[in-house]
Amino acid sequence: MTDPKYLRPDDPDFCVGHFIEECGEALAAVGKLQRWGLYSTNPVTGSPETNIEWLWRELRDLEDAIAALKPHVESRLKKP
Repeated sequence: MTDPKYLRPDDPDFCVGHFIEECGEALAAVGKLQRWGLYSTNPVTGSPETNIEWLWRELRDLEDAIAALKPHVESRLKKP
């Protein structure tokens, strides 16, 4: 999750970059879940967060990034 003080929702380039980053993090979480299971945890970090919890967190972050990007995309759509 990006610290709110660093967010720049008025900057389309920032919003695209944020979206790309969050997509990558969601993909990493779902990949780990697929390989190791829903309730596995990361033994290296010792974090108690399960893979399904990690994916849920990343999906919420991705939703925020999508919400910030959508107005920039919508404003550039060709309207009939």
